[in-house]
Amino acid sequence: MSTDVAPHDLIEDAETVTVYLPTQGGPVDPPDAVSTTWATITNTSTSGRKPIVPAWMLSKHQRSATLRAIANNLAYHVGYHVFWSPKYLCKVVWYAPQGAWKAGASVVWYAAGGKENYKLRQSAANKDDAFTWKDLNKTRAKESKARWWFILTAIAVLAIALAVARYLGAVPAAAWYVLPAALTLAAAYHGRPADKPILDRVTNGPRFTKLTAEMVRAALCSISVTGIKDPAALTFPSPGIHRDGPGWLARVNLPIGVEAVAVLEKRGALSSALRLPVDQVWPAAGPDHAGQLDLWVGYQPSSKMGNAKWALASPSAQTSVFDPIPFGVDQRQRPVSTTLFQRNYLIGGQPGSGKTFAGRAITLGALLDPTCEVWLAAFKPSEDFYDVGEFCTRYVCGVDPATMEAAEQMVADGLREVHRRQKLLGKLKREGRISEGRTDPELAKQGIGLHPLLLVFDEVHELFLESKQAVEDMIRLIKQGRSAGVIVVLITQVADKDSVPPNVTRCVSSRWCLSVADQVANDQIMGTGAYKRGISGTAYRPKVDAGWGATMGISDDYVGPVRAYYPQDDELAVLLDRIRMIRRGRTFKTTKEKVQARDMLADAWACLRPGESGMPWSVLAQRLAELAPEFYAGITADMVRESLARYHVPSQDVKVDGKNLKGVRRTALDAAEQRRPIADK
Repeated sequence: MSTDVAPHDLIEDAETVTVYLPTQGGPVDPPDAVSTTWATITNTSTSGRKPIVPAWMLSKHQRSATLRAIANNLAYHVGYHVFWSPKYLCKVVWYAPQGAWKAGASVVWYAAGGKENYKLRQSAANKDDAFTWKDLNKTRAKESKARWWFILTAIAVLAIALAVARYLGAVPAAAWYVLPAALTLAAAYHGRPADKPILDRVTNGPRFTKLTAEMVRAALCSISVTGIKDPAALTFPSPGIHRDGPGWLARVNLPIGVEAVAVLEKRGALSSALRLPVDQVWPAAGPDHAGQLDLWVGYQPSSKMGNAKWALASPSAQTSVFDPIPFGVDQRQRPVSTTLFQRNYLIGGQPGSGKTFAGRAITLGALLDPTCEVWLAAFKPSEDFYDVGEFCTRYVCGVDPATMEAAEQMVADGLREVHRRQKLLGKLKREGRISEGRTDPELAKQGIGLHPLLLVFDEVHELFLESKQAVEDMIRLIKQGRSAGVIVVLITQVADKDSVPPNVTRCVSSRWCLSVADQVANDQIMGTGAYKRGISGTAYRPKVDAGWGATMGISDDYVGPVRAYYPQDDELAVLLDRIRMIRRGRTFKTTKEKVQARDMLADAWACLRPGESGMPWSVLAQRLAELAPEFYAGITADMVRESLARYHVPSQDVKVDGKNLKGVRRTALDAAEQRRPIADK
């Protein structure tokens, strides 16, 4: 029987194929497919196309920013020269006669024919070569005669033409003044020294005109970033370096293995390499991958751009927390907006970074929504939020025990408000009045207590260090309040495990990190790994870059640096007047139906049943919720234990079914009740 079997005979069916493994590795990448000319022309996905219209012209904000920059430069130059026009007039008067003398001398020198062969004639005279000198002078005289006739004829024709034009009135009257003025200016320009121009130079120092690939390559290779040595390894994807708002944008693909965050840390060195101020150079992570850098260089430093005009600082402004609200601008002066509904915010930064005004921008935007109620607690006595206190249903400020207790109660009341709203939303959904179990703009206007509620806590770490109960309530409030229209804004200097516990920061979806000292502080605010992804606030400097910070999750379509709006006195006055007008006479259901404080010690004693010597904390929490659900709904055993600890009620062993569990004894409650009258005296 033959053992030769054809390869196709080894195939048992259409899905069984013998695979032959090569002794050495074969090619990994398939060969490039050769496309036909027709396919190459018609396939638009094979290569990117350069946009016909520049990107800055397609964006309304970039277009307006570019035109504003041009208009600003023109206005400045015109204003400067108009102011110094008397000085320029004196220069013209001084240099014009000198220029006229020089011009006349040049004409005579040309007509006399001595300019061309003067050196030759002088050389012949020095050598006593009379024959050569006489021949050169004869040539000069011949040329001079023709030139004099030409000049005199031209002067005569010009004089006759001017006389005829004056007689016939063919030349406007203004031209008879413009022409001498123009001749005077020309004479002054001709008569001035080369190093003394008529017009002063408006700017001092080198003039920045355009960002070029050579500048970027040289700068990046000089800042000592590991892996960036060869300028040829830096490439610029389409559309390359181009105008972007009031500046230039260079999108750079860094060498393989180099991350953009390594360049962000060298912002100061990069500005030095470009010979520009630090606040004119803005590196950021690119959108495509971690090795892509977006280097934006402004026409001028941000400190000289002035504060961007806030659209909300107008007599007709009004917002809705359900729609995007502008709260800041990016480095290209483009507005950045956030939708407050179903978001919670964490704003962090070291002292002087401008975090309070970042929080104010969000708060002011929310106050322009007449349906939004605001509770505000600031844990420092500087009263940075004093001017908005009149619009807040609850406002506390300070670091004293009374403020801390009021703020703790504010958090607890916010959690109870969430529970009330959730029950109401559930009822409305069962009745078929809403399709989803969350509030909306229509429900917010109906006055049934489903309006937006914004809770702002400035320097919140002071509260969390003081009260563990506030930490537990805040975690539940942030987790449960989104659909009920309750929004929380936390502002802090540090977000470590003691100041702002991780369980709080993990629940917050929108982060804004202003100036921080290092990677650890950055990731405590922005989340683990944010620094490695290029979302970093370490590049910003306190006070100098106040208000600037890296954002993540704060806007639906933007991740990057944002500077909070900082309204000046006149803008702030307009904004506050507008808030005062739209909120005049406004009341909220949560304010009218505020739950009255209860005596937990008396309620705990009332929960004891006849014959009981005590009960575990979990049982007491359950009975309190049954006793007053509108007040104790959702209360936990730990919350009950910490609340009764204020009355010096200890946690003791309570025997239940033969087991010892931690709880409260009747004797401890009786002793606390007996001590209270004495303490009240």
